[in-house]
Amino acid sequence: MVVLVIFGLTFIVLATYTIVRISIACVFWSFNTSTDAKHIFKLCFPYYIIALTVICMAFIITFNKSIFAIYYFSTVYFLALFLWKRKLKPSKKKTFAVEPNQTQLP
Repeated sequence: MVVLVIFGLTFIVLATYTIVRISIACVFWSFNTSTDAKHIFKLCFPYYIIALTVICMAFIITFNKSIFAIYYFSTVYFLALFLWKRKLKPSKKKTFAVEPNQTQLP
C-alpha cells in the first residue's frame, strides 16, 4: 500500500513538473530563436504569472479551500517561479581545454 502511495505521489510530482516546464517552454518557443531570454521575460512573465495566479486561486476555491489543494497549487506556483528563474540563468558550459604537458614528444 505504501509503495502505491509513493508511486502515485512520484507520478503526480513528475507530471506537474512536466506540465509547468512545457508551459514555460511554449512561451519561449513562440518567439524567434534570436530573441533574448530577458526580453521574453519582461514581455511575457507578468501575463503568465497573473494567469497562473488566477488559475491556482480558482482551483483552490473550487476544491473548497482544502489544505491539500492549497499545498498543491502553492507548490505549482513556486515551481513555476523557480523554472522561470532557471530558464533565465545563463548556462555554464564547461570547456575542457587540453594543453600538452609534454612538449618534447616526438
